[in-house]
Amino acid sequence: MHHPERKQPASVAIHPELKRVLFANPTSESLNIMIEYQLFDQLKPSLTEDILKLLPYWEYLACQGNETVEVLIRHLSKHSPELFAGNKLVEANLLRIRILAATPGIFSFPPLEIQEHLTQFLDTADILADLPQFEVIAFPLEEIKPLSSDLSRFRLTPHSRRYIRNLFHPERCEAILSVLAYIAKHYPLLRTCRQAYALMLSLDDADSWGQHPFCLRLIANRFWDYQSRTNE
Repeated sequence: MHHPERKQPASVAIHPELKRVLFANPTSESLNIMIEYQLFDQLKPSLTEDILKLLPYWEYLACQGNETVEVLIRHLSKHSPELFAGNKLVEANLLRIRILAATPGIFSFPPLEIQEHLTQFLDTADILADLPQFEVIAFPLEEIKPLSSDLSRFRLTPHSRRYIRNLFHPERCEAILSVLAYIAKHYPLLRTCRQAYALMLSLDDADSWGQHPFCLRLIANRFWDYQSRTNE
């Protein structure tokens, strides 16, 4: 017996206001509606501004353990990559929010407190690079070797700083942000949780990674780890 193939539901035009409501309230139900009616294939640049306005709220939901936000952002990136293409700051915000949403757990502090007093919480935050949680972030010896002379003298040349920036490729940056998100939600010391989130916020600018005190300390730690093993 011939069974006709099940057809995919056709894309249905939905009122822009309903789209805004669905995006503003990311739940499993609203996400299923967006997928069923193929809303991600209907997005137009005119909706970009509305999504930008929702980012602070999505970040709040992500900090509170809303995992649907992570799936929503993945669908946006897959089906409508042109919406924010070339806007590095927005892309960095979406990455941070996606990682926070994908990390189980909730914040034990209001994220707005850190956002409004970022400089205060970044003070001495570079010491988080010493935490054992960051041992999973690997820098092969061949990547560290070209920096040996400068790191030994505790002085980086402009060339070395540019070299360090290239060490923080997208995959490594995402791994570091994921560790920070885990610390922000689970570390037993509240101050450390706050500092971890502050670091995530401060790493929005991709060009800053090569000169960020936290990143430089992370590199230096790996160098001295290799040195100590050599001297054993």
